[in-house]
Amino acid sequence: MRKYLKYILVAFLISIIAFWFYLNREKGNPIENFNYFFNVFKEKYANFEVKAIDWQDIYNYYSEKVNERTTDEELFNIFQEFLTKLNDKHCRIYRFNQLCFSGFGLPSLNYFTILSFDYRVKTDDFSLKLIKKKYLNNSYEKSLRVYKLLEPPFGIRSIFTTGWLSDSIAYIHITEMSNKREGVHNSISDFCNKYRNAKGFIIDIRDNFGGWAIIPEDLAGRFTNKERIYAISRLRNPDSIFSFEEPEYWTIKPSCEKPILNKPIVLLVNKNTASSAELFTLRMKTIPNVIVIGNTTAGIFGDMYNGKLPNGWNFGLPVRKTNDQNDVSLEDIGIIPDILIENTKEDINNGKDKVIEYAIKYLSSGDKNK
Repeated sequence: MRKYLKYILVAFLISIIAFWFYLNREKGNPIENFNYFFNVFKEKYANFEVKAIDWQDIYNYYSEKVNERTTDEELFNIFQEFLTKLNDKHCRIYRFNQLCFSGFGLPSLNYFTILSFDYRVKTDDFSLKLIKKKYLNNSYEKSLRVYKLLEPPFGIRSIFTTGWLSDSIAYIHITEMSNKREGVHNSISDFCNKYRNAKGFIIDIRDNFGGWAIIPEDLAGRFTNKERIYAISRLRNPDSIFSFEEPEYWTIKPSCEKPILNKPIVLLVNKNTASSAELFTLRMKTIPNVIVIGNTTAGIFGDMYNGKLPNGWNFGLPVRKTNDQNDVSLEDIGIIPDILIENTKEDINNGKDKVIEYAIKYLSSGDKNK
């Protein structure tokens, strides 16, 4: 109980300090902040074409709504409305006690609703608790504990859950793509060393909302001895809303001296597999002995740029157009699994995960052809 009181007290103190900084921020003026916000989108936003947005019409429409007498509340509402039109889950605007995400179909979040927001669209098709209790038989390990108190998703959780499934199958679930480089490396090394002799592997990134590239680079590289292109990415050019820099060819490459080769691997995904987790999926799809099972992923691929307005409000937007290895855009489409299978809410409530059961059956059988 004392431990939780300590966390509550720390969160309260952080809130008081943040509120003081917010009240004493350099506010600028409405026109200055509006122009700053919209100019960043004009110069950096990568998805105008994908979203079929007529930028000039949008700018003209909203610029007429702003003048020197525009209040903070009115300006924030204008930014919210604009982001809603983009319908892009990599876009957001954040001021003290108010956070607006584009693309989630949600109203702006206040302090208390922010505490429970974790980027995932409610689908009820996956339960890590069920996996741990039924399929890992309550015999599992957790590693890389993270504490999020300053930004959503808030909370305390473990990034990795690992254990043995039936028939000598190794299992790893990843909740998010953490930026804790040393902890990531140690956890992945421990997993690969312990389960190296497994008959097959199930890598579960269902409900993984993305994050950084450290886990995708390290873990995917443990299963290949060959460099392969997995994505083609272009940075927005500020000259024109449809102009991009020369393409960059992103590759998967070995990340250790003794990779695990020729073992069948199943990658589990769902609608809440997003962003960096989708780029991990593209990496894994280049490995011949990998099959992807589950539901189509979220379709969010652009790298994020985070900035701050003169008045102190934070914002984010995607600045890259990233396509698959064949240079096909999957933005707003997602990655379609090799085998499409989905749990219902009733399945989960009844203690059954059809997706992982299919994966176990697949790895236990003799035929590994897609």
